Amino acid sequence: MDEGRVHDILDSIPLTPPWTVRELIEWLSDRVGKTIVLDPWRRHVPAASRCGALWVLDDQMIIKFDSNRSARGQRQEIMHEVGHVLLDHRGSSAYEVSESLLTEGLDPAWVREIMLRSSFDTDAEAAAEWLGTHLAGLSRGRPDDVDGAAHRAASLFELMRR
Repeated sequence: MDEGRVHDILDSIPLTPPWTVRELIEWLSDRVGKTIVLDPWRRHVPAASRCGALWVLDDQMIIKFDSNRSARGQRQEIMHEVGHVLLDHRGSSAYEVSESLLTEGLDPAWVREIMLRSSFDTDAEAAAEWLGTHLAGLSRGRPDDVDGAAHRAASLFELMRR
């Protein structure tokens, strides 16, 4: 992962850290022109296979995450998926996605990306994890937390205590 690219992306975010997940999602939603929905998995996900997912539709993006994790774990999972968006990870044309009832409303490029993902140790996954870790480190609170000002004020007290 190009460290310079990570810093360029971080520098392009016009928010003051620490931000809440909601604040970053609202900014990203405006940037990509789609509503972004945070949607926890509705079933228990076994610990061995826990991971987030990004579903890209015509008018929205849905980020799935495990709400049974700690607040920090949830932020990491969500920010990893945000990393894919900010890094503009797109699908490959190697898998042809045809128009059908199964693909109605889905972005074919993102379907290709998911269908081609046979492992999670690719360069794209490593880059999303690297950027996601930086984003998660700059955020605070639970995913449904909306009071970023309180987190920024608390971070000032943390700095004063160091």
